[in-house]
Amino acid sequence: MVYDAVHGDIYASYPSTFWAAGLSAIVRFRSNGVSWSSSSLSIPGLRDIALAPDSSVLAATDASNHVHLIDLAAFSVKSTHLSTFGVGDEGNVTEGSLAITKDGKLWMPTGGTTWHGLGFFDLNTLKFGEALPSCCYSGPYLAVSRDGVRLMVAPSAAITPTPAMLYMDAEDGVFRTNPIGLTFFYYLTSVSDNGNRFLMGGNAVYDRAFGTVGRVPQPVTGVRAAQLSADGRRAYILEYAVEPGSSALPLVRALDTSMKAGTQLTLPEIGSFTLPEVPGCQTANYPDYECYRPRMRVTPDGKNLLILGSKKLVVVPIPLALRSLRLPPAT
Repeated sequence: MVYDAVHGDIYASYPSTFWAAGLSAIVRFRSNGVSWSSSSLSIPGLRDIALAPDSSVLAATDASNHVHLIDLAAFSVKSTHLSTFGVGDEGNVTEGSLAITKDGKLWMPTGGTTWHGLGFFDLNTLKFGEALPSCCYSGPYLAVSRDGVRLMVAPSAAITPTPAMLYMDAEDGVFRTNPIGLTFFYYLTSVSDNGNRFLMGGNAVYDRAFGTVGRVPQPVTGVRAAQLSADGRRAYILEYAVEPGSSALPLVRALDTSMKAGTQLTLPEIGSFTLPEVPGCQTANYPDYECYRPRMRVTPDGKNLLILGSKKLVVVPIPLALRSLRLPPAT
């Protein structure tokens, strides 16, 4: 799921995977100020989507090795490009396979079904390339800052020994190994707008130099979604019970992530609030177990949470006392 802050729209990918038939469509959610409506764009074999930092274009990949560029105004495909390197299949991981950086590159897995490379499609030249051939077993999994400068790359998660996570800054385009031995993430991962805060796997927050800002206290019911605010000063953690489920409403905890690295072992909680309803399913049984992972975003102004689950879209205001109030970004 991506949020277009320029136009106020939400875009979500609904792919078909080996464990569940999906719409194979991109769905756009649009608000009229009172309620949200949706429309869809069919992309046969759809895999994932990514939005450019300036919201100029939405990109999508499919199972036939294509990159589709979507015109946001018309909500239609404006051009389609065939990758000579292929588009890697990441199985049931339906988010985190695409990212667009500030230099105009769409990053993606290349290759077949197991060993992938880290490739790119240059949105300026419309040419494909491969930065790291055959680097990644099942991966790579990607996370990018909203400004498109800092890219995080988890090469693999299904191989032993697990290779170290990489990072890249678009200013020089050099991939480096993280200095503290971090390995992989699938979900529950985000990067602040300027890349100075990195929430990894819903477990811990790091600064730009990979200093530990603090650990995320783990709820008994489990973390369903986790997301940093745009300025990196807050982390919002969504929790609710699954299997057998509970009648309790989902809880969102706000954690302070503004302090310097090396000063806190555990991130302090500022407060919490409940959602009016459960956004996703509450089963943990295969093949439907992934449906309890709703997608969550924080609007750039820090005022609202956007939560899209298998049941519905929930848009809720963040209580004023829990917001970062758009203070200077965390350093």
